[in-house]
Amino acid sequence: AALAARAGGARAARTCGSADMGALFSLFSSGPPDGHLRLHARLSSSARSSGAFGLHVWGPSASAPTAWDAPLEPSGEDWFGPYFDVPLTDSASEPAGAGGPALGALLHSGDNKVCTVEFATDAEVRAKLPELWFGHGDPCTTAPSPADVPIGDLARGGARAHWLKEHLIAWRAAGAAPAGSIVRLHCSLTGQLRDAGSDGVQNSDTDEEGGPFTLELQEGGLPADLVEKHPYLKGCAALVVPHDVHARLLCRRQLAVSLEGPSGEILDCTGVQLGALLDELFSYEGPLGCFPTSEEDAQACKRPRYGSAFRRTRSALPEEAGGLTLALWSPVAQDVSVNLYEGPRGSKVETIAMERSNDGVWRAQGPATWWDKYYTYQVKAYHPQARAVVSMETPDPYSRACSADSTRTLACYLPVYMEAVPGGNLADWRGAPRPPFSHRGHAVVYELHIRDFSAADESVPADRRGKYLAFEQEGTVGDKHLRKLAAAGVTHVQLLPNYDFGSVPERKEDQREPSIPDGLAPDSDVQQAAVVETADSDAFNWGYDPVLYDVPEGSYATDPDGLPRVLEHRRMVAALHKKGLRVVVDVVYNHTLGSGPEGSHSVLDKCVPGYYYRRSEGGDYENSTCMNNTAGERAMMGRLVVDSVLHWTNEYRVDGFRFDLMGHIPLSVIQQCRQALDALTPEVDGVDGPRVLMYGEGWEFGEVAGDQRGKTAVQRHLAGTGIGSFNDRVRDAVLGGSPFTDPRQQGLMTGLFTKPWPDEVGVPQGDIQQQRKDLLVAMDKVRVALVGSLSKYKLQEDCFGVQGVLADEIHGGFVAYTGQPEEIINYVSAHDNETLYDNTVWKMPASLFSAEERMRANWLCSAIVAFAHGIPFFHAGDELLRSKSLDRDSYNSGDWFNLLDFSGKRSAFGTGLPPKGKNGEKWDMMRPMLRDPTLRPTPEMVAATTAKLCELLQVRRSTPLIGLTDAFDVFRKVDFPGGGASQEPGVIVMQVRNGTSSAGKGSLCPNLARVVVVISARFEEMRIPVPESGPEAGKCPLKLHPLQARSEDAQTRSARVDGAELVVPPQAAVVFVEPLPGKEAWLQE
Repeated sequence: AALAARAGGARAARTCGSADMGALFSLFSSGPPDGHLRLHARLSSSARSSGAFGLHVWGPSASAPTAWDAPLEPSGEDWFGPYFDVPLTDSASEPAGAGGPALGALLHSGDNKVCTVEFATDAEVRAKLPELWFGHGDPCTTAPSPADVPIGDLARGGARAHWLKEHLIAWRAAGAAPAGSIVRLHCSLTGQLRDAGSDGVQNSDTDEEGGPFTLELQEGGLPADLVEKHPYLKGCAALVVPHDVHARLLCRRQLAVSLEGPSGEILDCTGVQLGALLDELFSYEGPLGCFPTSEEDAQACKRPRYGSAFRRTRSALPEEAGGLTLALWSPVAQDVSVNLYEGPRGSKVETIAMERSNDGVWRAQGPATWWDKYYTYQVKAYHPQARAVVSMETPDPYSRACSADSTRTLACYLPVYMEAVPGGNLADWRGAPRPPFSHRGHAVVYELHIRDFSAADESVPADRRGKYLAFEQEGTVGDKHLRKLAAAGVTHVQLLPNYDFGSVPERKEDQREPSIPDGLAPDSDVQQAAVVETADSDAFNWGYDPVLYDVPEGSYATDPDGLPRVLEHRRMVAALHKKGLRVVVDVVYNHTLGSGPEGSHSVLDKCVPGYYYRRSEGGDYENSTCMNNTAGERAMMGRLVVDSVLHWTNEYRVDGFRFDLMGHIPLSVIQQCRQALDALTPEVDGVDGPRVLMYGEGWEFGEVAGDQRGKTAVQRHLAGTGIGSFNDRVRDAVLGGSPFTDPRQQGLMTGLFTKPWPDEVGVPQGDIQQQRKDLLVAMDKVRVALVGSLSKYKLQEDCFGVQGVLADEIHGGFVAYTGQPEEIINYVSAHDNETLYDNTVWKMPASLFSAEERMRANWLCSAIVAFAHGIPFFHAGDELLRSKSLDRDSYNSGDWFNLLDFSGKRSAFGTGLPPKGKNGEKWDMMRPMLRDPTLRPTPEMVAATTAKLCELLQVRRSTPLIGLTDAFDVFRKVDFPGGGASQEPGVIVMQVRNGTSSAGKGSLCPNLARVVVVISARFEEMRIPVPESGPEAGKCPLKLHPLQARSEDAQTRSARVDGAELVVPPQAAVVFVEPLPGKEAWLQE
């Protein structure tokens, strides 16, 4: 077989009958060595040219499991593919891990996964000796016949061909085919194409419109414009589709391409991806979802009253009045109908056929009696995951309200539905004032989970705890706390996902809460076991599991069916506005909870199968975001994102958007959102669009890394866009390490070099000389963060003595990447990973640090965020020394570990070991910490920390020179005295001088000549030379900021000017100010 493969690859092998192949195999193969299982992995001849493949092996039956990046190399190769001799353990005594196989094997080349096989028990492994063939169907222990083995990946749902333009298909395998090969396009209206091995693709349609069609290889490969648009397809062959092929019709059928060698032998076959073709032929900008058929109908459906009175009024109208239209974009569907339901549950009332137009939209028009009914779409289409034509029921992807658990869509039109308007008066609600806000760069963001806000607050009525309406309750502990933060300087509350997500049962009767006994040990594992048992059925989840993008989550509503969730979400936003807080919503357009032809959580993929999701070159749905990556580069997915952003802005009066994993969304789509928002005006739309915030996670990883799917909204592409991204550089520099390293690694504020771990503990942070170097580098990174991470800011000297270095070139580059301060979100803590306090517990052990030192380290971390130019971001509980009992990923850890107590009386620290799934490997290190009562924050410490954060925010708000909003002002007015090679480790000085603003609007500050911010991570008092003032200042002496001179913290009040020195207490962030001549009275105000 090996000789046959070498002589002519799979083509030569397939000219032999099965008996000949068996003879060849027995002649040239001696079988595996003793104690080995030979695994034959199916790999077609064309696929072998795409890379070097190896076998990843795991499980206790393997004597030599492999690392992912060091797979087992092939022992040989035959017509079937590479084979691997896997060494086994001597006995079956070692059990498999919990839920894991005794032996698993996966053929891959990098991230290109081809086929896998698993054996549950060791006995099953031994039963397969000496050889096993897999990856072609059911694994077998005898050599299969070439006629019975699929030649390509069509049977597995592979789709390596890409229909990019009406008359062009890209397929990499065709470019490596021998001269004289033929490529054919096959179609099946019934979805029954079959890879019949050496007999080729079977069951093709043979009608005039269905082919098969011969495709011509285009010289020169893919045109440059297509390579630019689809970089990951570079190197693919370009196949010309005949002009008599009706692509608009064929896209509704199953499609495949086959490759036939010059002698008629079948070399390969695969499915076809249609996304780019649908964009070219069917991109659509008209209305979708449920809407009045005409303007007159829109007026007729206005609600004069609430509830059933409306229904009686509507049902009394003539059927031709107040009608509605349902519209679904689904150009690949063979048939679509509407299922009408009388209520959120119960049987179907009627099924109505929809009509398809040439624009790919299916429409149905209905009378006024359809309003307030629930409906779904029934879509019949070929689905690549089912590999068949299937009938699928789904709610409307443009739903505005739905039944509990998003099973059905409510026929409604929010712009005129008075029942869903707070107070019942549309004009009053839309015209209600928002908190004043003059510039995006002045934002201060506080991240909060809706349920966390009130779940533990006994001052909130029991039926409103964890709900939208808890925010309406005045005088509660949470209400007072948010008002205090707003008064101090927080401008926006960012709410974790509040669109419709699928990870919490929305009906209370379907929820279960854990039962946790009293008196358990602080390091017990009983608590987490109880939480895990109900985790998927309790009322808590972060909610990064979208189902319907434009409907508020139902579990936060008092009634999850219909319009109450809409009304109550609007009331929540209005209540936050009344507290002086604008509202940012967390949106997750990078993935959905479900895909495929089945399951209630799959919506988009039932409407246009395979279109809305980013697929690998081979056809798999990408999941680098954690699941079901959406394809924002597709025209209608991009449109959905822009439409959704405008919907939330207009219909819920939100004031900003935080984009989850924004780096997976095309930059062009994010910019379209910005442009659409900027076009909104208070006069026409009731929205001051340019004041709406947009920021997100600009991480670059997965299939989008290196712009392989075009330019995406990653950090390095955002300069000058007005779109912000989270600054992980300052987080890691301040805290130490990263979320992916040893949590004990220290940083600037947690003792690196200044109070390090003893060498014998083994924390991987180098000797004292290395720590000093790393500390100085971290300080430079913090300086860059303090100037808003502006890429063109020039440091006078870095810690290695390099003169005049640009921020985007310092220490290897990419520390800075913004064009304006508003484009950076400075933070040290967020819902992800450990809380700020838990991080300091990990890094500042009780054997080295006092409770007060740990508390002050938390203060310093917050001070960096508060005093930096750019947008400060705080996680709810930063000001409360919030703990999650060291949980590093509490997305599904229930109310127990996510406790947020604004009174400061309760802490989740020491409430048991955190859930094992994400934390178990560190339980042994956690136990002594959770048992240590000195690590548990006291109510007094919490109160002091809240006061400190308010003080920091008040200093920022009262001092215009802190938080400059224009890059040129930062370039000209901010410097760092005492920096460079001779700097004092652990001490950063930032000076900001007054002057004329770059915008030409007078001076930057009406009261101060300059501000000097000193941040000291040292554990002893420090004396710092008073910086030279420059021409704009020096006429009045520096004074401690008046708010800090009246600080509740005595140590802060002890900061002072002593002659030519600034005296800074241990672990302190203090601000000295010089008033303008004649403005000395400001110090007393």
